[in-house]
Amino acid sequence: MKGHGNSHLAGTAKAATAFALIGLLLPAAWLFTAYDRKYGVCVPLENGLYLGYEAIFDLSRPYFMPIAVPKFPDGTPLIRDETWAIFVTETTLYGLAMGPSPEEDYRFGWRSDVGLIRVGLIRQQDHQAAYEALIAEAGPANLDIEIDSAGTGWLLNELLEQRPASERCPTSLVTW
Repeated sequence: MKGHGNSHLAGTAKAATAFALIGLLLPAAWLFTAYDRKYGVCVPLENGLYLGYEAIFDLSRPYFMPIAVPKFPDGTPLIRDETWAIFVTETTLYGLAMGPSPEEDYRFGWRSDVGLIRVGLIRQQDHQAAYEALIAEAGPANLDIEIDSAGTGWLLNELLEQRPASERCPTSLVTW
């Protein structure tokens, strides 16, 4: 008789465990799906980069909401810092990136490969002359929006409204 009671108790414990796991997994799956739908999108830019979110979940930010960043087609972020005053031209992307503190803010410029010369990412404080030449050659910026400078989050939302058929980008699941 004792064995029968223990097996009933074990069966009840297994059922309760299964019910608890389902109760936890369903909301987690819904949350992942909702975040993936919202933060897995991107917009191609004229210069070959994409504008999208760095990750689906950013564990270092409130509510785990990620930041929008300029990215390469493979999903690698050009810059992992928040940017403001971002300018996009046919060949160049430049602006101000905000580091962890105001002393660590920096101006940057990026240009895709041009012929045999690889320009890549240039920080103003590292290469002042190259940065100024890059910006001078960039041409008019942000022609498809009606504001001169914008942050990446605002720009991404604006471009998604203009081009509702957005693409999905390779996006990391988690960053911190």
